[in-house]
Amino acid sequence: MELTKKAMFSYLVTEKSLLTCRYLAIIAAIAAPISTAVTSALCIAMLIAWLMSGQVWQSLKISAAQPAGKMLLLFFVWLIISSLYADTAWVDKLVTLSSWKKLFYTFVLLGLFNHTQWKTRFVNYYLAVMSFAAVIAVPLWLLDIEVRPGLNRGFGIFMTNYSSQSLAFVAAALCCIFLLKESLSLQKKYLLAGMLILFLFNIFFISQSRSGYLACPVAVFFAFTTLYKYKKIPQILGITAVALLLIVLTSSTLQQRIKLGWEEMTNIQTSENMTSIGVRVIFAQNTLELIQQKPLLGYGTSSFKSIYSSHVAAKYHNWRGDPVSDPHNQYLFVWLENGLIGLLIFLAYIYTAVRQGLSQQPYGAIGASVLVAIAAASLFNSNFKTFPEGHLLAFFVGCLLARPSANKAEEVYTSRLTLLQNSHNENRQDCQ
Repeated sequence: MELTKKAMFSYLVTEKSLLTCRYLAIIAAIAAPISTAVTSALCIAMLIAWLMSGQVWQSLKISAAQPAGKMLLLFFVWLIISSLYADTAWVDKLVTLSSWKKLFYTFVLLGLFNHTQWKTRFVNYYLAVMSFAAVIAVPLWLLDIEVRPGLNRGFGIFMTNYSSQSLAFVAAALCCIFLLKESLSLQKKYLLAGMLILFLFNIFFISQSRSGYLACPVAVFFAFTTLYKYKKIPQILGITAVALLLIVLTSSTLQQRIKLGWEEMTNIQTSENMTSIGVRVIFAQNTLELIQQKPLLGYGTSSFKSIYSSHVAAKYHNWRGDPVSDPHNQYLFVWLENGLIGLLIFLAYIYTAVRQGLSQQPYGAIGASVLVAIAAASLFNSNFKTFPEGHLLAFFVGCLLARPSANKAEEVYTSRLTLLQNSHNENRQDCQ
């Protein structure tokens, strides 16, 4: 009897801890593009609940058994190996390694969200909050209201920045696209269609984020190709192109951003001031020059800032020679620090995760589409490492791509708990 009580107490602690951990993960995903402080606190609380569950080893085994989990482990190993030959202080190495912690959250969540009901909750809660956020953004934009004047966020932008807000709505739009294909009532489909239009309006008419302008069409094309298969690619491509052209012709915000980008592009060599496009081109040119010197192994984890800064300081005497810690291109960053080997492992992770997601409709496919969106935007930003986008991506991929354990570890554990609960109930009946 005493043994059964202890077992039941352990069972309750485990269940409550895992329940708390999963809910905290969902809330953290929602908070990621909105507040860095809240997200940080939620991540810490989530890890504490995970540790208290007593299921750390079991969940990690479930994560490691999945294709995406295996590639993450391989990438982690290479990051550590690369840090050993980097000519930097150990403090810098640890800081850079910790900047990749978003992928660690993905790995953890792959072992915790292997039930469809939790994926359903994740998507439903995310859509509910983002719909409310998208509605709020419209009157703020129409009335030219800046939520935090002085931060240059733009009218209607109230999240961390216009890039994080735009990509948050891209993720929400992808949720709508895949759910519209499900067997739902006509009323729910109308609601989802309205939400989709609202998200797209925010992305292309309110937000100034060129990352969103790129990520959304790429991800939407990928999503429709996934839903309607490759035979319809010409039709999907044509419809996407026509829709994008209409948006370009009607959105003054998008037109202004394209015009500004073109001006920055044409004045790269003569501009006396740093510009968004210009600085990215300079970053790319100099990063590629450095990569040519050590293409295979790179300079080691944490080396970018010191290597790049010394290179440009000797080459320029204006803003082009300023020290930076990131080239605003995730792939060039990985290639310079971790070499071609690290880049190939990183790309293999993306490919493997996308394949794993596509095998699970609709939620895994949603996660895969969000990954494709962020991967496209990462050509011009290091979104896997930036706080809002990196955390948003980590939770979407970890929660929605998770699949049941191949070795049935969780089923065995659940069966054991069920037996304990039945035994406890029988003992209570005997006492009565």
